[in-house]
Amino acid sequence: MTDADPWKDLAPPSQSSSINARRVESSGPLAFYWAKGVDNHCLLVMRHSPVSSPKGRLPQMRGLEMTLSDDEDSGTRMLALRLLEAGQREIFHRLCLDLVSSAEKSKTEAEALTVALTRTWRWHHLLRGGGDGRLDPEAQKGLIGELIVFEHIILAALPAPAAVASWHGPLGAPKDFEVGRVCLEAKARRGAATPYVSISSEFQLDASGIDVLFLHVAELDQELVPSKEGFTLTEVAEQCRRAVGERDRGGLERFEELLEATGFRWEDDYGDSRWVAGHHRVFRVSEGFPAITTASCPTGVTNIRYSISLVECGPFRSSESEISAVLKGNHDAH
Repeated sequence: MTDADPWKDLAPPSQSSSINARRVESSGPLAFYWAKGVDNHCLLVMRHSPVSSPKGRLPQMRGLEMTLSDDEDSGTRMLALRLLEAGQREIFHRLCLDLVSSAEKSKTEAEALTVALTRTWRWHHLLRGGGDGRLDPEAQKGLIGELIVFEHIILAALPAPAAVASWHGPLGAPKDFEVGRVCLEAKARRGAATPYVSISSEFQLDASGIDVLFLHVAELDQELVPSKEGFTLTEVAEQCRRAVGERDRGGLERFEELLEATGFRWEDDYGDSRWVAGHHRVFRVSEGFPAITTASCPTGVTNIRYSISLVECGPFRSSESEISAVLKGNHDAH
């Protein structure tokens, strides 16, 4: 696994529909392969059972491509990470070693795949932009919005292990939180902005296949004048970490992994970026809610980004207490 260049002796296959691969020496439950495609690009392939396959959005990084495909001959699926820029071969090798090493500790194939994807999302944030490596204000705002929901609603309603397991947003899932057949999407917006929120896909507010879907909208503004109400992203993250640790120290490691997957790092200093919170609004997404879903999209149309008016969402107003009641009822039923 520590070969200086594991792709050096791999020749590209003769057919475009195949790859030339050799298995990575790994003691974990997930089958990893060093591979090359017909275009001579280097790959790391994760072969797995369809039942373990990821369901969320896959990370796409600068110079890299992640794809999911079926191997009809074996009945398995292949999650492949492909290097597109040959000049990044060394850092790609480091990324691959990190994924394999992280997944080795897992007990099941599904867990190993989740861990590998979590680490990939971490690398996605590290490689996507340069600068000082910190999350930009927009990303900070979005993460704070999710952490507010996590601490004040999810963690308050559920046992810590279930609360941490419900946080799917860092892994690119369509919904930020999933508890059985109850889902919650968290959004954050500037308080003084036009009353709209941005929706990043036709899946986010699609309630088909689930029992209940809530939309939580938090108002967050960057602090202009220092005040005791202001806070940083690090302070919010630390508050959540402390809350998880007080309830279940065993859940801290997974919470930290998810936090890392968002691009957050404890060593980054966010002291110059302070925030103040305003009103929170909650809506229950049901029939007639202003949303674009997979059912309403013409065939072949996908990856839709759009905005919805919070004024038009008025008839669907709900509350944090209703979310808590639904979550507790769902958890107790299972």
